[in-house]
Amino acid sequence: MSIAMTIGVAYIAAAQTLMGVVVEKNSAGAEQPLPGAHVYWLQTTTGTRTGENGVFIIDRVKDAQKLVISFAGYTADTLFITTEDNIKVVLEAQILLNEVIVEGWKPTTQADHVSAINTSVMSKQELFKAACCNLSESFETNPSVDVAYTDAITGTRQIQMLGLAGANTMIAVENMPGVRGLASSQGVQFIPGSWINTIEVTKGAGSVVNGYESIAGQLNVELKKPHESEKVFANAYVNHVGRSEANANATAMIGKKWATTTLLHASTRGAKMDQNKDGFLDFPTGYQLNAINRWTYNSGDGWLAQVGVKALRDTRQGGQKNYQTPADNFSNNAYGLAINTSRGELWAKVGYQFAGKPYKSIGLQLSTVAHQHQSYYGLTTHNADEQSAYVNLIYQSIIASTKHKIKGGLSFLYDRYDEALRTAQQMRLVKGEQDLLANELNFSRTENVPGGFVEYTFNPNNNFSLVAGLRADYHNLFGIIVTPRLHTRLLASPNTTIRFSAGKGTRVANIIAENTGVLASSRQLVFSYQQTNHAYGYKPDEAWTYGANVLHDFTWLSRPGTFTVDYFYTNFTRQVVLDVDKTAREANFFALQGKSFSHSAQVQVDYEILRRLHARLAYRWLDVRTDYLASRLQKPLVPVHRSFLNIAWEAGRHWKFDYTLQAIGAQRLPGTADNPVQFQRERFSPRYFIMNAQVSKDFKKQWTFYVGVENLNNFTLQAPIISADQPFGTYFDASMVWGPVFGSMAYAGFRWKIE
Repeated sequence: MSIAMTIGVAYIAAAQTLMGVVVEKNSAGAEQPLPGAHVYWLQTTTGTRTGENGVFIIDRVKDAQKLVISFAGYTADTLFITTEDNIKVVLEAQILLNEVIVEGWKPTTQADHVSAINTSVMSKQELFKAACCNLSESFETNPSVDVAYTDAITGTRQIQMLGLAGANTMIAVENMPGVRGLASSQGVQFIPGSWINTIEVTKGAGSVVNGYESIAGQLNVELKKPHESEKVFANAYVNHVGRSEANANATAMIGKKWATTTLLHASTRGAKMDQNKDGFLDFPTGYQLNAINRWTYNSGDGWLAQVGVKALRDTRQGGQKNYQTPADNFSNNAYGLAINTSRGELWAKVGYQFAGKPYKSIGLQLSTVAHQHQSYYGLTTHNADEQSAYVNLIYQSIIASTKHKIKGGLSFLYDRYDEALRTAQQMRLVKGEQDLLANELNFSRTENVPGGFVEYTFNPNNNFSLVAGLRADYHNLFGIIVTPRLHTRLLASPNTTIRFSAGKGTRVANIIAENTGVLASSRQLVFSYQQTNHAYGYKPDEAWTYGANVLHDFTWLSRPGTFTVDYFYTNFTRQVVLDVDKTAREANFFALQGKSFSHSAQVQVDYEILRRLHARLAYRWLDVRTDYLASRLQKPLVPVHRSFLNIAWEAGRHWKFDYTLQAIGAQRLPGTADNPVQFQRERFSPRYFIMNAQVSKDFKKQWTFYVGVENLNNFTLQAPIISADQPFGTYFDASMVWGPVFGSMAYAGFRWKIE
């Protein structure tokens, strides 16, 4: 939207406040909002910061007429204010010898002091600290999100937040459903890193506008769009174990109102690697082809629109190194696995900004997905198709003044699943006192969920804000779902923000797609304490999450930094639990019979040690427990303690050095006491360290070359697969992975762009 729309030429501010917008000019001379700029009255303690759209509202102070606007790396401006109601300020970057030199420090991941919802934004510069080949690899330098392998043979990565599995985190793409349903296990690997502009990380309850499914938090991925993308961008990556990738982005303006961006990705892994000599490939071979084409429209008089299409094909082939397809398919000759995915998406957005009313707009979001999944693990097959559609209509305005904002709307979510699971050994369904045995189960279903929501924002002054939301949805299989959420923000000082949040999340668990690791084992699947005849026989997961966060900007030894501490508590009132502890021979899905909860506390410091030398230090404590069938236990494969250090050094203006150290504490391992001694494991894993390092070199303004090493200290699991030499035997289990299965991995790549 234009700056004129953002401010509103006809808007009359309340007499006791001043409204304004702070902008900068990009290389093309166009004005862009500058979020996070500091605005305060000279010689007073009254101040605020600009929001995401660059807008600020500040209380007037008697006899104060000099307003200071500052932002690191830009020349501060002081304005003499008398009767003005709204203003626009253009900050200029500090310059030397006609080149822009950012003298201040701006963290590559920033938290917002203005928003009531606790959200931090990871920029492109954060993603460039590592190879970042896809979304699952984007969090190596961010301590808030963990990434772990689901098993030792598929190479599948899943994220964790607040100690909870990735499916409890809503992963959206531009505030529309992104990674969910059948894509819940593989989907984070379907978004290439070179496509990402920013990642918004929200811990705990999110906004009701985005739906009812978020429990642990939300990741919103903003892809590159025409107005913020390079004209041409290309990047290539290769590592020493045979993985190679290539990406190309192109943007073009079509007249004054239309623009288009095309994003392309191709990757392959052709080498068969067995570094630990257990007879199984450490990573499956295969390829991925991925493409997006999007168009945007700006009428210039309030209408905005975009439409996009995405196509994906991903194939993986793994298992024992001597496995040959198709000769060994579904035979006892050798153990093989395959995961093949085809996916198509179509989405559109249409919005209208009312002239002269920057607070008033209406928007419509539309998306549809067709997802096909075919896989087998030895003699087990899991095949599923998904068709989904999403509609979200959002209206926002004010009530009397900008102190009272309101959002409301209607939504509709449609999911159709055709899903079947077939195993060589019989699966067991516990129906009361009767056990039913079957080799094949069908989980097909159709879900229709119409809903409505309202969200009220109260900003009486710059020091306090409150967001209260409520939505109600009707699920055709499970009835009414009510979702209340509340967020508050208190600006305790110009540099200290305190937030509290509470809210409920509900989601239908896709228990097979979310727990594919158990398919890579000989465990018998058991379904007990079933509640309904729908889906997998269980009601939706339901949990309340409460959180508190303190964000403080400080200066120490004349250097800037930020200090963040947060605590979150999640309590499940309903949950489908996977129990792998009652016996090592079963994977038992059951409806929660007691308590299931998560405590998460984190402390983080970001600090500029020296000019262009930045450090990020964090520590997180997790207490995640569930009442399993035998007793209350700590959740397996989740470390209680985790420490993190990232050092980023810009040597001059062309060299960048990044180093990351993670210390992962002991993790409880699933019980194996009823296995023969040679197939047993310790109760807890040892503590270990992981180190990553990368060096980047910029050439002029177009080229960047980088080299790096993951797992620099070469830490690997010894014998990660139980009974690897007998994959069709009783004790085979590849799901108990608590650390890296592959040692040091060197990589190199380049980026090339034309602005």
